[in-house]
Amino acid sequence: MAPRAFVPPELTIGPFTRRTGLAAGLSPEQLRSRCWVRLFRDVYLHVAIPLTDKVRFEAARLALPPGAVATDRTAAWLFGLWTPRPGTPVPMEFGAPRERGAHSRAGVRSRRLTLDEGDVDLWNGVPVTTPERTCFGLMARANATESVVWADSFLHAGLVTRSGMTRYADERPRRPYVAHVRDALALSRPGAASPMETRLRLVVVVYGGLPEPPLLNEAVYDEKGNFLGKPDIGYLRPDFGLEYDGDYHRDPDQRAADNVRENGLVVANFPLLRYGAYDVYQRPDRIVAEVSAMLRRAA
Repeated sequence: MAPRAFVPPELTIGPFTRRTGLAAGLSPEQLRSRCWVRLFRDVYLHVAIPLTDKVRFEAARLALPPGAVATDRTAAWLFGLWTPRPGTPVPMEFGAPRERGAHSRAGVRSRRLTLDEGDVDLWNGVPVTTPERTCFGLMARANATESVVWADSFLHAGLVTRSGMTRYADERPRRPYVAHVRDALALSRPGAASPMETRLRLVVVVYGGLPEPPLLNEAVYDEKGNFLGKPDIGYLRPDFGLEYDGDYHRDPDQRAADNVRENGLVVANFPLLRYGAYDVYQRPDRIVAEVSAMLRRAA
């Protein structure tokens, strides 16, 4: 019978460095056994531990030198306002002050950043770029639509304010793409509850050149003051709304609740136009034409 592998209990909690493993009594040969998975150079994990995004993040932190901070999409993920598509891992994006230089590992993106005093904070004990710095960086590198999506996401989560972001941009007039960020901030709205709601609104306002909707996820009442619902996007006089149908609307219970809400809105002369991702990405002309027709109705 083969001898049982030596597995120090303290190494079965999460990722660890080679130095920690050796200090726990493992030999270099034992570290190369099937009990351990090498995630990065000198960073290991016990084979029984699931490789979740949280575990990958902790391993990436061990692989990078002191001074590295989570930034960009990794920071947005830590803030709880962004997740990748199902089946796609969270990208490991870190930054370091320019004077320290970048230090990359396979599977980890690290770059030099211009970090001002106050651009780095602790989030649940993890060094991370502040919400303002993170939002600014993501907006600066995104296209016109996605810059507004990022701004709306941070605004809706309450992590930043539009005045605060505008001030942050104004205080850094020489940063690359600062004008691009200002333009996106001018189109941002804190009421958008999802990225697709923002994209739907931009189809109407930017692509279609139609008036900015006054209501974003705001309560609608009938003449007697009865609550009818919160349309994703709402116009007044004429009264109507736009709704983005995400995947959760396919749930039978959610669909039943949607029917009750929409029937009440129709009875109160507040009809809804419903759209999905295909409409937003492939048929924006149809959206603009239908919203235009509704806006032309007599009040």
